[in-house]
Amino acid sequence: MLEVYTVLIDGVKVFVQNGKLDDDDVAYYIDKINRLAKGKKLQRISFIIGDEYIDLRYTFKGYPFERIWRISTCESAESVV
Repeated sequence: MLEVYTVLIDGVKVFVQNGKLDDDDVAYYIDKINRLAKGKKLQRISFIIGDEYIDLRYTFKGYPFERIWRISTCESAESVV
């Protein structure tokens, strides 16, 4: 069964699939994206948690496409096969 945790943080819709993330971790990525976005308004962010990675997808208001990051959850690059 698909498990999705939904919350609103700083006016941004946040979706977390396959687990939960600490609100401080979510707020960190919202802040980082906002600093890099240079005036764009973040609308939605989704975290899809895997075994060794987290897919991070986000959209801005007024932009018709979604951006994607893949974040490794491994301690070091050596542990990736």
